[in-house]
Amino acid sequence: MATEINQHPLSSLSFSPIHPSNSNILLYTPPLPTSSTPLLESPKLIILTTWLGGSTSARIAVYCRGYQTLYPSTPILLIRTVLADITTKSFAVVQRQLEPARDYLLSVFPSSLGFSPPSSTNDERVRPSNGALLHIFSHGGCNSALQLSRLLRSSIPTTPSSNTIASSFPIPLTGLILDSCPGSPSFTKAYNAATYSLPATQPINLLGQTLLLPLIGALSSLQAIGIVSSVSDLRRELNDLVTFGLVPRLYLHSSGDEVVGVEDVASHAEEIMGKGVSVRREVWSRAAHCALPVEDSERYWRVVGEFVAGAGGGYGGSGGQKREARL
Repeated sequence: MATEINQHPLSSLSFSPIHPSNSNILLYTPPLPTSSTPLLESPKLIILTTWLGGSTSARIAVYCRGYQTLYPSTPILLIRTVLADITTKSFAVVQRQLEPARDYLLSVFPSSLGFSPPSSTNDERVRPSNGALLHIFSHGGCNSALQLSRLLRSSIPTTPSSNTIASSFPIPLTGLILDSCPGSPSFTKAYNAATYSLPATQPINLLGQTLLLPLIGALSSLQAIGIVSSVSDLRRELNDLVTFGLVPRLYLHSSGDEVVGVEDVASHAEEIMGKGVSVRREVWSRAAHCALPVEDSERYWRVVGEFVAGAGGGYGGSGGQKREARL
């Protein structure tokens, strides 16, 4: 087992699988701090759920490295998404795969049994040092995060209440980042998103693109007639307050994204803001899908740091407020 861990592609960043049953759930445990110098207020835990291409270690390493630099004392739970997770596997199978992540979260937040999410925008938010930052990438990451939310909610008994929000994500969240998502149920955009799971090497990439066409076509047809969950269902569940409650949100996306349109993200942000959730939205001009730091890394990590620092008090001061910025 030790040999397998040492050979893992992300082992150079000190990530290792948290359980032998699933090599796509990895954990980074930071070294003990060597200085007493006060650090930037950090989340207690960072959870990353990756896009389909996030299974490519070199790509996701950009974000892992960035978070390790920004919050050197914070553990990172990495949940990688592969194409089968959203095409051939049922939600029940995906949830079983996520059980090691659930068990780890409950060990980090053992008081979750008694945790009650804020029931109104006037309630005190979760401070970064007491909660987790959930960073979701694209539709693959959305699916993993939604199934994790379902799994946690089904695993932790809740006290019946007239407040529907009280049964939301049972792990204390200090903020929710939606990176390059959510988009629309367009076939072309679904196909473009799926190609991000393919290796860049030829001829494997070209062969994979050819095989994806009938697969995505069949999946789109099944979604259209309601047999399997669609992107529309995903968008709706993300904005159901039962899923993540009133946690402040940061939407990061780009006008140059060929997978997720600016208008799709904007409408989703407007909808959740109408439910009283604090929203910040940042738009890049040229960056490709799930590649915002490539265009402007300094801005990307500055915005993340500002959001985390402000999320504990509700970004903008009260629910329903927003800030928008374009590069």
